[in-house]
Amino acid sequence: MLPGLLVLSASLCNLSVLCVSVVSGQQDTKITTQTQRTLGSSQYHLAVAGGYGVSRSIANTSSAPTRYREVVLTASNFVSQTLTKSPQSETAKKQLGIENIEALAKFFQTLASAQTKQRIDPVRIMHFGDSHVAADVLTREIRERFQADFGDGGVGFIVPRNPMATKRRGVSSGFTEGWVVEGIGGKYSADALYGPAGINIATSDPGERAWLEASANHFEVYFARQPNGGKVEITIDGVDALEEPLLLNSRVSKLDSIAIDVPDDAPHRLEVRTLSPGRVRLLGIVAEHLSGGVSYDVFGINGAKASRILSWNQPALIAAIKARDPNLIILAYGTNELTDGSWTARSYESLLTEILQLFHNAAPNASIIVFGPPDRGDLPLTAQLKDLISAEHSAALSNNAAFWSAFDAMGGTGSMQKWSRLGFAQPDRVHLTGAGYAKLADMFYEDLLCASSASLRSLRCR
Repeated sequence: MLPGLLVLSASLCNLSVLCVSVVSGQQDTKITTQTQRTLGSSQYHLAVAGGYGVSRSIANTSSAPTRYREVVLTASNFVSQTLTKSPQSETAKKQLGIENIEALAKFFQTLASAQTKQRIDPVRIMHFGDSHVAADVLTREIRERFQADFGDGGVGFIVPRNPMATKRRGVSSGFTEGWVVEGIGGKYSADALYGPAGINIATSDPGERAWLEASANHFEVYFARQPNGGKVEITIDGVDALEEPLLLNSRVSKLDSIAIDVPDDAPHRLEVRTLSPGRVRLLGIVAEHLSGGVSYDVFGINGAKASRILSWNQPALIAAIKARDPNLIILAYGTNELTDGSWTARSYESLLTEILQLFHNAAPNASIIVFGPPDRGDLPLTAQLKDLISAEHSAALSNNAAFWSAFDAMGGTGSMQKWSRLGFAQPDRVHLTGAGYAKLADMFYEDLLCASSASLRSLRCR
């Protein structure tokens, strides 16, 4: 047996039981009890339902990690490798593509623990942005690179039948016709309670269903409690996941969430079904593997500006971010701000500062990258674009965030025209083709890996 590994009996592990734990501390429940213990430097959680449980355990072992590629960090290098201190100049940092790499130290350390199988929860990444993010083309390419190198942590946070996202391989989601999407298309919630995706699906009718099918052994369901709230049941593969239905009626509106673990890490269908008249808002469903790896949440909205984040219900947004506990947050806006007549560099830097501080407070264990926008070739906006990127750069470096510029990576001024001739840009000369987004994802990911190597050298040699 590996040192520090908690092992359950085979009979217990093979039981077909659902292990449920309530994420929000606001709800009194008899669904489960949960115990947390400290074992050396590791932690495990035991979630109990109906007298049975499935443990989340962490093995501390010195066995050699799987090698992925030469530039990928390893925990053994992080802990024991002796390196000669070589302070980086500002020029060297520019060459890496990522600026203020020290702000990513916690994220790189978490990646190292994932690669050497020292953690069971996935490394969680949240990517907020506009249409470059919403379609999940750029983000799919980045996600697949992370998961190829560090392991597949699951599909992450999904809004069923998200109208802006392309279909993911191995994932199916949907809802019956009685639901409506709120947060876009002129349909909005009065309390702006959407969670991190900026949208929700809502209904007031009984008998409506929403679902997610994906391979996972850990699920989370995010929903709103509210006045005149309805009642729902949650099933996995047709079996009730809860001891009793959830009544969503509450004196005030607030975000809540529930986590459900299953014993087998395999394809499952989680379904939410409304049981009575009353308002029900489903904010999203999470599917993950409790075996390390990387999970990548995509929170993009077509036409969005960064200011949209501050228009959402802030307690609900903060509660969702705290529940997800991300390790990296990527903030990617700027394309739509360029045509805003009221925009100034100073006001935009102030806005980003407020958002960065919000994220730091909601996710104190997360690193943050500000992802500057790509070039635009549809309008004469080069001067404004450079000012905007400068404002993003200043806000990032002043608020303990790293910075990466897609504009500079593409080649700077006029690069969209060149990418268009190469088949990397769409005819609107604002968005990229699939091949273009794949190229941009390669640039970003390789710069990130190079930054990780440099950052670890700096940390080891202080």
